Amino acid sequence: MKLSETGLDARLVASLRREGIETLYPHQVEAIKRGLLDGRNMVISAPTASGKTLLATLAAHRQLAHGRKVLYLTPLRALTTEKYQEFSRVFENSERAVSIAAVSGDYDDPGEWLGRRDFIVSTYEKADSLVRHRATWLSDVGLVVIDEIHMIGEKERGPTLEMTISKLTEIIKDAQILCLSATIRNVDEIAEWLDAVPIVSNFRPVPLIEGVVRGGTITLSDGATRRVKATGDPLTAVVSEGLLGGGQVLVFALTRRKAESYASKLAEVIPFVAQLSNEAKAELERIAENILESEPESPFSERLGTLVERGVAFHHAGLGLAHRRLVEGAFRSRILPVICATPTLAAGVNLPARLVVIPELRRYDSHYGPSSISVMEYKQLCGRAGRPMYDKVGYALLIARNKEEEEYFLERYVNGEPEKIYSCLGSDRHLRSHILSLIASELVKSELGLRRILSRTFYAHQFGVKIIEERVDTILEFLEENGMIRRDDGVSATPLGRRVSQLYIDPLSAIRIVQYLSDERHMTVTGMLQVICMTPDLTDYGLARIRRQKIERYIESVIDELVEPPPDPAEDPEGYEFFLDAMKNLSVLREWIDETPERRIYEDFNIEPGDFAALRERAEWLSYAASQLSLTLGRKSLFKAYETLTVRIKHGVKNELLELVSLPGIGRVRGRSLWNHGVRSLKDIEEASVEELSRIPGIGRKLAEKIKKSLSGVSSSSEK
Repeated sequence: MKLSETGLDARLVASLRREGIETLYPHQVEAIKRGLLDGRNMVISAPTASGKTLLATLAAHRQLAHGRKVLYLTPLRALTTEKYQEFSRVFENSERAVSIAAVSGDYDDPGEWLGRRDFIVSTYEKADSLVRHRATWLSDVGLVVIDEIHMIGEKERGPTLEMTISKLTEIIKDAQILCLSATIRNVDEIAEWLDAVPIVSNFRPVPLIEGVVRGGTITLSDGATRRVKATGDPLTAVVSEGLLGGGQVLVFALTRRKAESYASKLAEVIPFVAQLSNEAKAELERIAENILESEPESPFSERLGTLVERGVAFHHAGLGLAHRRLVEGAFRSRILPVICATPTLAAGVNLPARLVVIPELRRYDSHYGPSSISVMEYKQLCGRAGRPMYDKVGYALLIARNKEEEEYFLERYVNGEPEKIYSCLGSDRHLRSHILSLIASELVKSELGLRRILSRTFYAHQFGVKIIEERVDTILEFLEENGMIRRDDGVSATPLGRRVSQLYIDPLSAIRIVQYLSDERHMTVTGMLQVICMTPDLTDYGLARIRRQKIERYIESVIDELVEPPPDPAEDPEGYEFFLDAMKNLSVLREWIDETPERRIYEDFNIEPGDFAALRERAEWLSYAASQLSLTLGRKSLFKAYETLTVRIKHGVKNELLELVSLPGIGRVRGRSLWNHGVRSLKDIEEASVEELSRIPGIGRKLAEKIKKSLSGVSSSSEK
C-alpha cells in the first residue's frame, strides 16, 4: 500500500516522504485493515525500525482531524525529546496546523497550558502527574500512544505505567489506545486486557543476523559458521571486522566500569582514526574539545575526551547531559565509529549500528547477587543492529568462552523467545502511592469504586481480583493512620494526602518529612538536608565508592546539627546502612551548596557527572516538597527556609548569591565572580555600566548586555 492510499492529507504525505517513507510494510497494512484508522485499540509488536511510529502518526492524524488531542507516552526524557522533534518535522507542513509539546519532570505543574497544544509527548511519570492534577484537557484526548509497552513488566517503573494506563482509560473512556514494542511475547494477553487488536510482525527493513563468537569462529542462528581474523581476542576481532566499509559498532557492557574498560582496550588495539578522513579526524578533535569544555573539568571528562579523539566512546548513566548529546550526535552523524555502552542506551534514543556486540551476559546486583540478563533484554540490545539506509544487514554477536557457553547462548538467547511480561503492581510500596493518587485526584470516592478501578489493572487481569483486593484494606488503614485519607462517608483525601499525591513523592517519604517538620525545634541547613536524605525517594546515586570511614568521620563532625542520630550498628545493622547512604548524599549536597568546585566534588566523592546531576535534581524536588508540606502544616518559617534551600540546591550557591543567580546566564561560578568584584545585588548591576560588567572575569560584553536588558525588563514589569 502506498502512502497516498491511506487518506492522509497531501502535505503530510510529502513530509513523510522527506523522512524516506513511500510505501507501507505488511504489518502496517494489516493494522490499517484491522481498524487502526477506525479508532480500534491495538498492541503492536514489531522489530526496531520497522515503522511502528508511522502507525502512531497515521492514528494521530485521524484523531487530530476530528479535533481530538494526542498523548504520546515514552519511558525516558531523551526519547520524549526525540519523538517531539520527529513529530514536529512530520506535522510542520500538514494542512491543519499542529501544535506539539514535550513535557517531563516538574510534577507540581498542573499542565493546564497543555490545553493549548494538540499533540503532547510525555514521560510516563509526567503523564501520571498530569492525571493526579486532573488536567482538564485530558478529556479532549482521542489517542493515547504507549511507546515501549514492555516496560510495564519493569519492577520499578512498570507499576506507574500500568496505573497511568488504567487511570487514563477511566477518565477518557472513548480514547483509542495504541501500544508499541519491539519485544512482547504475551501480546495476546496485553491486548485482551485493553480490549485491543494484537498485531505481531518479525519484519525488519534491515534483516538481523544473530550469532555467537568463540575463538575465531562465528556460529549463526541457522547453524552456519564463518571465520573472523584471529587476533587472540574475539572482541577486537569482531569490532575490527564490523568497521570495514564504513560500519559502526555498539558494544554493550553490563556495568559502567566494563563499558569504560572495553572502550580503553579497543582504543589501544584498533587504530580507529586511521580509517577516517582528515575532515572526520578534525571533527573528532573538535568534539573531544567540546567534551572537556561542556562540563566542569574532571578526570571523567578527560578520560571521555581522550577516547573520543581516538574514535571510541563510553556511554552510561554517569555521563552528564552535554556529554551524552555530544557522544550520541557524533555517532549519529557517523563521525564516531564505536560506542561501548550500558543497556540504558538501547532503552533510550535511537542509535543503530551495523554490528552489536555483547561480550558478557552476567551482571551483579547489590540486592540480588549475580544473574544473567533476560532474553527480552538481550533482544532489545540486538534490536539496535542494522542502520536503515546504510546497512543491508545488521549483526548481533555474543562472545562465548567455551563450547558449552556457545551452545547455551545459541539455545537460550539467539534462538530463544523473550520472557512473558508480568505486572509488578503487587508491592505495597507501589500500591500505597497509586491508591492515594486515585483517592486524591477524586477518580474514586468509595472503596467500591477503588476496587473497581484496581480490578481493571493488568495485575488483576493476570493474577485475579482477589489478590489485589486483599491488599486494599491494609493500605487504606495505613493511609488513614498517617492522616492522608478519611474513611467517613466513602473515601477522600485530607489536604495533606492531596498535596503528597500532587508532589509525586512516596507517602513514606512524606510521613518521614512531616515527622521532622512537626518538631518545633530549630533546624540547621545540615539538619534540613538530612530530612530529605532520610527519605526512600532519595536513593544511592553512584556513591557506593565513598569509603565507609570517611562518611563515619563526617557524621562525627556534624552530629550536633543532625535531626536524627545514627542507629546502633549492632542493634540495627540495616538501619545503620541506610543511615550511611543518606549521609553520603548529605555530604555531597552540603559541599555543593557551599560552592565547592565541581571538579573537587567529583574527585573527593568519586561521583560521576550524570549521577551528580540526578542527585541534585531529586534533592531539589524533595526540598521543594518539604517546603510545600511545611505550608500545608502551617510551618511558615520552615516553608521559607526550605524554599531558600531549594534554590541553593538548584544553583549550588551560598545564601549571599541567591539574588545574582536569578539572572539569565549567571550560575555559581559567574555569580561568585560578580560578588568578588563588588557586584553583590541587582541594584549593583543596575548601577554598573555594560563596560564595567564586561570587564569582570567570566562575564564579557554579550552577557553583560543580556543581564542589563533582563534587569530593565524586571524593573519595567514591577513598575506596572
